Amino acid sequence: MNKEIYLIRHTTPDVEKGTCYGQTDLALAESFQTELAEVQATLPALHDLPIYTSPLQRCRLLAEALAYPLGLALTQDTRLMEMHFGAWEMQKWADIPPEILQNWMKDFVETPAPEGESHRLVHQRVVSFWEELTALPAQTMLVVTHYGVIQSLLAHLLHIPLDKLFKIDMGFGAVVRVTWGAEDYCKIKFLR
Repeated sequence: MNKEIYLIRHTTPDVEKGTCYGQTDLALAESFQTELAEVQATLPALHDLPIYTSPLQRCRLLAEALAYPLGLALTQDTRLMEMHFGAWEMQKWADIPPEILQNWMKDFVETPAPEGESHRLVHQRVVSFWEELTALPAQTMLVVTHYGVIQSLLAHLLHIPLDKLFKIDMGFGAVVRVTWGAEDYCKIKFLR
């Protein structure tokens, strides 16, 4: 029997546009309640299913708002955290010296941001999480996480090279349904 796994990107964080952030624990924008309602309207009826979330509050607060009113189990997992940008965290992208940023962009898959992690490292932890998740008996699950994590997971499922990650685009509060089954059956639908 196929599993239905809903990947949900957190809602809009309270941060100035053009800021580099990954594992910085940002608060949510004032639009949270509106965006929450939009996410809820996209999801099927939630009954007795597990929810997994990044511990960063921009994901955790959304996961709690989905889980707690219904008494659903919620598990935080650090493997669902966004990429760590190290010394670049909370800097303006425009303030990072162009030559340093260009060198990183040439091989962002293997090259970490200074004092941070590479996309390869993010990918390894995301795939480890996915393998454990799909081995669980639950048929329907929610995963509340970040853009880079969802990109990496979809790249894994669709066999897209990691250097093509940025071809996968989604906004805040995006909902992606992954239907997963035997013999690596996989079907992906962007719902929001």
